[in-house]
Amino acid sequence: MNVKRLFLSAAVLLLLPLAASADDFSAQLAGTGGAQGFASLRTGGGQITYSIVTNGIGDVTGASVAGVALGASSATGSAAGSVVSGVTDLAGATLTVDGSSGSVSGPVVLAGESGGPGPGAGTVQLAAALATALESDGTVTLTVTRTGGTTGAASVDFTVEDGTATGGVDFAPAAGTLTWADGDGAAKQIVVTLTEDEDEEGAETFEVALSDATGAQLGSPATATVTVLDDDSPCVEDATTLCLAGGRFEVRATFDPPNDADELFDAGQAQPLTADTGYFWFFDAANVEVVVKVLDACTVNQRVWVFAGGLTDVATRITVRDTLRGPVREYENPQQTAFQPIQDTAAFATCP
Repeated sequence: MNVKRLFLSAAVLLLLPLAASADDFSAQLAGTGGAQGFASLRTGGGQITYSIVTNGIGDVTGASVAGVALGASSATGSAAGSVVSGVTDLAGATLTVDGSSGSVSGPVVLAGESGGPGPGAGTVQLAAALATALESDGTVTLTVTRTGGTTGAASVDFTVEDGTATGGVDFAPAAGTLTWADGDGAAKQIVVTLTEDEDEEGAETFEVALSDATGAQLGSPATATVTVLDDDSPCVEDATTLCLAGGRFEVRATFDPPNDADELFDAGQAQPLTADTGYFWFFDAANVEVVVKVLDACTVNQRVWVFAGGLTDVATRITVRDTLRGPVREYENPQQTAFQPIQDTAAFATCP
């Protein structure tokens, strides 16, 4: 933004650069009534919020923001020391101050430059950083929310990106833009098509990422990890997988290290103990983080039970899959929160 300091005399207008903040506007008026000071403001489109404060020397008789594209807005303050302010939607504008003598100054926030979206525009973000689907589900849906305000139109781009799953093979590549009208706070959905095949692949992941928000701030999470489970495959015990309850239930644990900027979950390392129980470590093999038990209680209440206990406060997700019938249960622990015990005695109604 090219902001100028304006000195106005009866016949001569002298422009000098401001040494203040890039968002400061200042005009000093001197001369006869009807003199006028002006400054051009560039915006990237959207909303300008302006506030002009008189410095208490003389009178300022008016202030206006006049647009070259979408309209105009104005406010006046005639007493020394008064405040004039307003909000207007403009793609380009001229700020005009009329007065007989004295000075005015104040912040001018410009959309598309240092100011960003206008007040009340809100924040757009994914509703969750994790999602899980079965390959046979056909699709997986992620929700994007707009919170904190709905003033003005807003939009955000999204892309679906490869992880261990491959676009065009395991899921349909997708990209697009979600839009909200002025006053619209409804959640929007991103639907990704999954590919079902006969290959035994185990769990695979891909990422859904938001970017380039306009008319609103981009919040967090802006990226979600989607895990696709192959419900055709039996449980195969490996470095990150426990096969419990006689090998029928596949159990994995993922975690997000504190202050991890990429917001992606890492795989916990699995260690079996008994036919029903095992544990996971995250950072060091000597440091047990989460213990999990999956117990066949079909003779008790026609359910398979899931129990877990944690010795951690990092963001953790436990995924348990019935490899015979396909249902999946997920349990999450928030970041920097002591792990809460899991005692789910109604986890799976898949007996026998």
